[in-house]
Amino acid sequence: MDLDKYRKLFLEECREYLQSMNRELLRLEKEGEGFGGIDTLFRDAHSIKGMAGSMGYDSIVALSHAMEDVFDGIRARTLPATQEISS
Repeated sequence: MDLDKYRKLFLEECREYLQSMNRELLRLEKEGEGFGGIDTLFRDAHSIKGMAGSMGYDSIVALSHAMEDVFDGIRARTLPATQEISS
């Protein structure tokens, strides 16, 4: 299997997800508890985790999973949406 082709695709897609996450984190920092983009953040982290898993990038899987946990906590309102989280 030609991993170079898939690596390039992985990087391109991750770049798009990370740009989306950056936009949403800036909104979270600005809006705090009224933030409405938590589902987007969770979905982006989940997508990166899945792609990383298929490529065998275990450290990225672990980081993405940790981000999912934080975003899920905000979504469930068990973790406050603070500026510290978005920084």
